[in-house]
Amino acid sequence: MGIKLVLFDAGGTLTKVLPERTERIRQACHYFNLSPIPDHEIALLGLRTIERFFIGAIQEGRMLDREAVREGVRLMLTEMGVSGRLDDPALLWDFVQTQFETEVLMDGAIETLKALKDQGFILAVASNATPNYEAILRSLGITEYVDAIFLSDVVGYAKPDPRFFQFILEQMKAVPEETVHVGNSYWHDVIGARRVGILPVYFDRHGIFPDADCPRITRLQELPSLLQRLSHK
Repeated sequence: MGIKLVLFDAGGTLTKVLPERTERIRQACHYFNLSPIPDHEIALLGLRTIERFFIGAIQEGRMLDREAVREGVRLMLTEMGVSGRLDDPALLWDFVQTQFETEVLMDGAIETLKALKDQGFILAVASNATPNYEAILRSLGITEYVDAIFLSDVVGYAKPDPRFFQFILEQMKAVPEETVHVGNSYWHDVIGARRVGILPVYFDRHGIFPDADCPRITRLQELPSLLQRLSHK
């Protein structure tokens, strides 16, 4: 069977927040009086380090609890060569994950959605978000190109809970074998999709996981040709 339904994570996939996480890592080091403040390339090294740590922990069956976050932050700081007093390293990652100012379209998002619609795919957003997030998607022009929007706080389950994806499949009258899910989180998107037999496509624009154990793209514009190849396997 070919692919008919394409699900998209939203934040980090169809949209991105500014400042980007590399800049927020730099800002966090300044906020917590750590030194030296990393430049962009060193901050990118730090981002790759902690995300690879999280992926490795997930693959080993570990829970990504606060202690795992602390361990990941310590490793990130060591790799960046940054030091200083930090009573709770997890707070630094909280800063990185939350201290952004605005949300904008991901590079190539509308171009990709339009191309997939033209190719005949059914498209839907599948995001862990609150109900008011739909207004943000509408303001960015995303809703014009998708057939449905599923937000975790509306559905009642959140990724990677398989019930979230099962609900979507039921609503869209789709089967896992004809569905793919595109997202930037290995835990929420790759693991979540796999739990119900949906093929995940990992959106890895920062080069976190070059050897990903699933189809992988680094630019959204790569998706139409990838889906064409997957559909004809």
